[in-house]
Amino acid sequence: MSYYRDKDGNIRIDLLDAEAYSLANSFVKRNPRDERKLIDKESLSSAQMRRFYGKFKLLEKKVDEEKNFPKIKPFIKMEKSKAHYAANPSKPKIPKSFKNFLIENIDRIEEKPDFKDFMLHFEAVVGFFYGIPGVGKN
Repeated sequence: MSYYRDKDGNIRIDLLDAEAYSLANSFVKRNPRDERKLIDKESLSSAQMRRFYGKFKLLEKKVDEEKNFPKIKPFIKMEKSKAHYAANPSKPKIPKSFKNFLIENIDRIEEKPDFKDFMLHFEAVVGFFYGIPGVGKN
């Protein structure tokens, strides 16, 4: 059984709902003095979200076109290094919570169905992320 699937083989609803919502909110930090504003240096920017999500969408397209998942899998796994680089403590471009989300999920991808399920999960996270007030401004 996959992390993404329940005991009956269906994608876990919480991955597309409550967990996705919670994750999206963990990528932003609110200003304690003004809850309507985000702390830019500690929050994921919409540009970084687009960058990573866009790259995974390109990989998904290659997986669908190639019909040879093992050929694309190394490039999926290589995204872990990009997440580490973007979260470099000396000049982080992404928060640690987003880096951890990417790495944990990339580690779970072994077969094409895992990748497709991750992409649904990631899509839900992106949707909730862009629904957070103040996100479009960073």
